[in-house]
Amino acid sequence: MTIHTPYASAAPRPGQRLQLGTVCTALKVSMAELAGATGMSKTAVFAMFCNEWPARFVEVDRARVRQLVEERLRERGATTEQLATLWLAHLGKGPRAAAAQAAAARTDATSDPSGHTATNEEDLEMLLPKQALSPAARRHFKLMTNPFQGEVTSEAQMFNGDDIHYVREAAWQCCKTGSFVAIVGESGAGKTTVQTDLEERIAQSNESITVIKPSVLGMEQSERHGTQLRSADILHAIISTLAPQRTMPQTLQARTVAAHKLLTASAELGNAHLLVVEEAHSMPDAALKHLKRLHELRAGRKPLLGILLIAQPELKKRLANGLRDGSLREVAQRCEIVELLPLDGDLRAYLECRARAMNVRLDDLIDSDGVQALRDRLTVRGEGGSKVSICYPLAVNNLLTRTLNKAAEIGMPVVTRDLVAKV
Repeated sequence: MTIHTPYASAAPRPGQRLQLGTVCTALKVSMAELAGATGMSKTAVFAMFCNEWPARFVEVDRARVRQLVEERLRERGATTEQLATLWLAHLGKGPRAAAAQAAAARTDATSDPSGHTATNEEDLEMLLPKQALSPAARRHFKLMTNPFQGEVTSEAQMFNGDDIHYVREAAWQCCKTGSFVAIVGESGAGKTTVQTDLEERIAQSNESITVIKPSVLGMEQSERHGTQLRSADILHAIISTLAPQRTMPQTLQARTVAAHKLLTASAELGNAHLLVVEEAHSMPDAALKHLKRLHELRAGRKPLLGILLIAQPELKKRLANGLRDGSLREVAQRCEIVELLPLDGDLRAYLECRARAMNVRLDDLIDSDGVQALRDRLTVRGEGGSKVSICYPLAVNNLLTRTLNKAAEIGMPVVTRDLVAKV
């Protein structure tokens, strides 16, 4: 397959919507279908619609994905004109925009009773690129900094609703009891926040817990798209963490023996060990099976190694499928899945927590109806027409920041339901 790099001279800026969304809507091509065609996650495909690419992608990777997308759309009946506009900025007004809109209108898109047409492109708009609070909004709302921007850096910013409290405790018990847990959630759901919170909790506690984190840079499920994380790499991380001055054994058997001895000796001194694998949805099946075997290492009855996987929902689906077809049944039967759920009913409490951490009153920024409108806008149509909430912290933060900017622009004292509906 020849790799080419079209549209380089007309490439829109990162974060700008692409005409790709309009074409996919017209052809009824779902994001799940593009994810399968390209080997990317649905979250990465979402980002691609706004010209945002995985950080590890170089130009040849982007070109390869573009070609795979074009091939799939050609198979679904895309015209030459449609293919030529895929990677250009979303059309605004004019004859070509009208033609694209007419093509989309000719499709049999599903509509709800109110006449509202649900499309993948529309759902995409809820997943905004990074939003920054404008200087005008800072002055208008008297904010020194944006309460709804950035990572959680203090305990005051850490929202601890019932759902997130359960996830935090599951991660902590993984350390304490040496269990096997996978925390799964959509992009922006707070997986990294939970992980960093756990590491901070370990650092501040009197518990002797060693965290082992293999590098996942470039890790992919298939060698076709990146580098697979292998059991030898995990053993390397264990040995280099527990005995950084030790010469690394070169064979898998020697590394296994060395890792077992180091874990046992450390456990005899009263230490616990936690293996944390980020982006675990990109792990190959073989490595997942090897994790199960690592988890079976014991000092008497006590597990030597707790395992915490941080992953997107693709891992949950893989384990469910692997349980049905037998390919991953041993892992699926031992790994506890803990999901980070949308904020939904906790949305106001979350916003109050973030505002309070910056000594700001939420009611000075947005009224109660406006908060409900945020939740409504972050409820989208999923596959089959069912409603799906994407009310995750990152999506909430970006949408509210964008709305605060608009309120300052038109001089509204606080964000209201009507303003949220118009942004």
